[in-house]
Amino acid sequence: MERELDVAKRAALEAGKILMKYYGRVDTSSKKDGSPVTKADTESEEKIRSILMHEFPDYAFIGEESGVTGSGEFTWVVDPLDGTTNYSSRNPFFNVSIGLLKGNEAVLGIVFAPVQNELFSAAKGEGAHLNGKPIRVSEKDDIKSSIITFCHSRKWKDTENISKVFHNFKHITEHFRQYGAAALELAYVASGRIESFMSFGLNVWDVTAGIVIVREAGGRVTDTKGRKVDVDSKEIVASNKNIHDKILKKIEDSI
Repeated sequence: MERELDVAKRAALEAGKILMKYYGRVDTSSKKDGSPVTKADTESEEKIRSILMHEFPDYAFIGEESGVTGSGEFTWVVDPLDGTTNYSSRNPFFNVSIGLLKGNEAVLGIVFAPVQNELFSAAKGEGAHLNGKPIRVSEKDDIKSSIITFCHSRKWKDTENISKVFHNFKHITEHFRQYGAAALELAYVASGRIESFMSFGLNVWDVTAGIVIVREAGGRVTDTKGRKVDVDSKEIVASNKNIHDKILKKIEDSI
């Protein structure tokens, strides 16, 4: 995975330059599902695609903006601008996310936050890193003192479920909040900045990179029932491992 990791890092850094070029002066439109899209999204994805497909022409590619190209054992999974709403309102919490699947298993992840110049990276069996230095999840084992973040889709069921979960978690910890960029939140779990992230309703490009980074940093990632997540999973819970079962139980009690 060394070559794949190096190329994915280069692609993320180049995409980050594009995002910064438009940052603060972006024109936002809406896709069919109502989600925002910007010129930065499309240019960033085009740059990432050109780099990855030039170096790995036999790999498939899934991009949030362009869809699926090709097929094979390995598939790049790309969100060229995760946190578009934040980006459009000049909130610096956004990122580039590049993951790699081997079959249905996430085996490589890059999350780059260009404003902070922080590049999170991981490959299966090789640990997780932030700007080249090893990172680990936090050691907290109490939900009350933990920071837990969440996101959800626009679907009615997902908004209803997170509303119920929000109500119950807020009675335990005041640190239950929404940041608005799933991949970066997963990277924050991996680096011990927050203890857990959950999502109700997701797409493969939202979490592929982050899943690898959390696991390689010593964390745990499942669906809300405690089952292994894959490309078809629609819900996710990632944590520092110590509070994972407590969170799953609280979600079960909520919905």
